[in-house]
Amino acid sequence: MGMPQTHPASASTLAASPGRSQRVRTLAVFGLATALLTTACGSADATDAETDIVRIAAADASGTNGLDPLAASAGASQMVVRHLYDSLMVLEEGEYRLELAESVEPNEDADEWTVTIRSDAVFHDGAPVTAADVAFSIAALAAPPSNRVSVYANVDFENIEVVDEHTLTIPLHRAGADFRESTLVVYSPVFPAGTVDFSKGIGSGPYRLDSHDDQTIRLTAVEGHWRGSPPVATLEITIIPDATARLNALKDQQIDYAVGISATGAQTITDNDEITLHNGGLETAFALSFAMNQQLEPFDDPRVREAVRLAADRQALVDTALLGFGEPAADVVGGGLPGYSEAITARSQDLQAARDLFEAAGVTELTLRTGEILPGMMSAAQLFKQQLAEAGVELVLDETPADTYYAELEKLATHPFQAFYYANRPAAVHLSAVTVETAPFNVTGTTSQYWTKLAEAQTIVDDDERSAAFTRLQDGFYESGGDLLWGYAYQIDASHPRVGNVTISQGVPWFGAASLG
Repeated sequence: MGMPQTHPASASTLAASPGRSQRVRTLAVFGLATALLTTACGSADATDAETDIVRIAAADASGTNGLDPLAASAGASQMVVRHLYDSLMVLEEGEYRLELAESVEPNEDADEWTVTIRSDAVFHDGAPVTAADVAFSIAALAAPPSNRVSVYANVDFENIEVVDEHTLTIPLHRAGADFRESTLVVYSPVFPAGTVDFSKGIGSGPYRLDSHDDQTIRLTAVEGHWRGSPPVATLEITIIPDATARLNALKDQQIDYAVGISATGAQTITDNDEITLHNGGLETAFALSFAMNQQLEPFDDPRVREAVRLAADRQALVDTALLGFGEPAADVVGGGLPGYSEAITARSQDLQAARDLFEAAGVTELTLRTGEILPGMMSAAQLFKQQLAEAGVELVLDETPADTYYAELEKLATHPFQAFYYANRPAAVHLSAVTVETAPFNVTGTTSQYWTKLAEAQTIVDDDERSAAFTRLQDGFYESGGDLLWGYAYQIDASHPRVGNVTISQGVPWFGAASLG
């Protein structure tokens, strides 16, 4: 599998395309965003002299600011977590990599794992990171109010044993040969044992908390971090929900780096020498879905799910919503990454077959919960409304504000049909993290029969046999699952040319090795 410990320090850039909390409300987003940035960052002229800072704007749909790793889940909050807290393992450039952990090894039956951690990691308050801190962090992540309970469902956290200062053993309820990729790679930040108040943001990451309010988080570099001192002294992360407002703030020199701009916005600046576009490519793309919950009507009828998928012209959706900054997808996350089933290909539109299936199921109208949770999502929903109409079905669009779309995770699985996005991760990681019974993001309502097969696959110790089992799971999900995964949207960020060496991983920019020209 290969898990080198070095952190990548390169950014993918292109000159042209191809291939959280008082929230800023959409009604006033442009004016308020500008006022916010002027207050938080000062005017462009006032900040010219402050050259050792990167001012970043990003969206966040989770209603959090990232200081509490038990609550953060998307966008800006996830970026804050990534810089404040070291993780045991991470997924970068399509590979599983060790970070705070030096080794993660199973016993013969893969029902207990031994984790050895680095001896040179130190928390921001000066205390060394120990195995006891790791044990506490895992137990906290595995129990409410953590929103990652489902990820740690197989961990017998009450019986974790601290062997010595840097070693612990983690027992599982059942064999879990995929513990690295299904759990630690998905989410494994470490914080001090006994932490109940996260307002100080104490982790062992390369940046420590300087200040924060409901909209802006200011981080300062940790000198002598085990990775090495970050080249950029200060990161200032401001939450701006609207992609156009972020790009305008960049153009006005109120920020230095805009996370996630629209394809339309990207097209307008491809020839602008004062702005650099950063393209994460397929391996760090977002997988865009119209997700159907198989346990709710009418999507409990497989004919309806099939009809919805056949009604979609994926290339048209990609062309309209992504404008070349993406590519069609094929209903299972993981395209272009290791372990993806070769049998999975994008379906072609077949309006007559879709019409026949809808008529047989008695479906003439559907409602889609949607919102501009990523740039292009609303235009895709509007086009899909037209495509369904050609198949004889009226689609009602129930638009939800982007900044509250994911605020109530426990309610996500109550919606029959909704626009959704996932990080493009290897299929085995995605299926293990998202499609299990208790996962808040199990918006496709997978069934008990599927859960049994998934659990069986996860227990297979032999890597090749486990891979084959996950291939069969992918194929089954492709045939009858609940995702109409229509496209992969490349993560397109924009910055001033002086900002370099930014790595995008699972939609989260990493500035730990960033440079300023």
